Order: sequence, then C-alpha cells, then structure tokens
Amino acid sequence: MSGTEWSQVAEAWERNADAIEETSSVAGDALLAAAALAPGERVLELGAGTGHLAVRLAELVGPDGQVVATDVAPAMVERIEQRVAAVRNASAAVVDAAAIPDEIGSFDVVICRMGLMFVPDPAVALQEVRRVLRPGGRLAVAVWGDMGRNPWLVAVGFAAMMNGLVSGPPPNQPGGPFSLGDADQLEKLARDAGFDDVRVDVVEYVRHYASADEQFDMVRVLAPPIAAALEAATPEQVDAVRRGAAEYVAQYRTEDGGLDLPACALVLTAR
Repeated sequence: MSGTEWSQVAEAWERNADAIEETSSVAGDALLAAAALAPGERVLELGAGTGHLAVRLAELVGPDGQVVATDVAPAMVERIEQRVAAVRNASAAVVDAAAIPDEIGSFDVVICRMGLMFVPDPAVALQEVRRVLRPGGRLAVAVWGDMGRNPWLVAVGFAAMMNGLVSGPPPNQPGGPFSLGDADQLEKLARDAGFDDVRVDVVEYVRHYASADEQFDMVRVLAPPIAAALEAATPEQVDAVRRGAAEYVAQYRTEDGGLDLPACALVLTAR
C-alpha cells in the first residue's frame, strides 16, 4: 500500500488512537523491552503511524538521545509532527522504509512496530536498515503473527470479503498484515539481509472489547482497502459486514457481553 493510501486513513487512526494503542500495547511493551534502549542513543522509527510510540522512545533515550519518527504517509507524519512538537529530542519525516535517506551508520537502533509487513519488499527494507545502523547497532521489529491467531483483525476483512466488498490476495500474502506472520520465515529474512544474533519471540495475549461493535468500529479504519470499501458501501452492506464480523468472533463472547479476542505478535531482534 502506498503512502497516499495510508494518508487516507490517518484521520481515522488519530480518532481511534486510544483503542489502537491499547490493541497493540502488549506487543509494543515487548518490543521496547527487546530493544533495550539506553540514554543517549539515536533511534530511527519506521512506520511510526500517529507518533504515540515515538514519544515513549524519546523518553527512553533521554535528552541526550534523539528519535527520528518516520512514516511513508505524509498525513501520518503531520500527526507525528503535532504529537512531538513539544518533545525536544524527537523529529518527524516522510520516509519509505525501502529507501532510507540517511547515511551509513547513522543510528544506534531502528525500531518498527506493526509496519514492516506492509512494505512491498521487506527484504529491501531490512537491507536499508542494516545500512543505516552503526556497527553493532540493533534492530527491533514487531509484526502480527499468524492470521489464525488474530481473529480480532481477521473478522472484519473476512466479513467484508464474504459480502463482496473487497477482493484480492489473502492477507498473508506480500504486503498484507500477516505476510510476515511465520516466525521461521521472519528469522530467515533478517539473516538473509545480513543480520546476526537474530531472535524471534512469540507474544500472545487477549484484548478485551466491550462489544462486537467496539471491535468492528476500530478495525474497520485500520487498513486502507477495508476502510475505503466500507466508506463506499451502502448502510445495508455495512450492517451485513458488521453482523458477519460479530458472528466470526461470537465464540469469544464473555458473560458481560464483551469479547476476549486472542492476539498474536512476533518480536524480532537482531544486530
């Protein structure tokens, strides 16, 4: 997906930022623990979205460190700029992960939370990351795991497909949200890009939603193709997708009428 496509959902991401951050919080905490940032380090964040993680990164590296938070979508970078405006050691830039403009050895750490899987050619992106890391520099990446272990995200897309609103390759194909969901393949991708000390950890958790509607209304804005399809759909079509998504996750309903939906992420670290 292009920067233009991601820009189209930037406003909705900002509007749903609290829910989105909560959904990825466990994976994000695992990512930060694995990255083990130290005061004074220079950090590049790729696929920074609306910039919430960038603020935390800036706190971890302290006033002597620096964070450059980037995204391929100009509208996302506008949100990042607003969010880090008062953060003296953070800046924002439009950057394609497959063509990073910085010099060799510019960063101590490169971090990417839930973004690498959307890059059309992640192998090229990882080669670029290795180029801009200093010798011994660290890579920390979080991606969504196998789609069968992420019903919270699969449900809406599946229901949209069953109702004829979206088509195309499965979400585990290149560029899809689960395209890097195989731990062994992810490890190989990093090793093939020249990284050493490669490790992939599986992070599984449960995200509680107050209702199926809450889950639907958040997930519908996450991916540009689904967001665009639902925006163009009739109210009757949207209702049909909403019902289908609710049926998909009905087995996870709790006694209070909410949902406890499994989630699975992979956290990759390397040098």
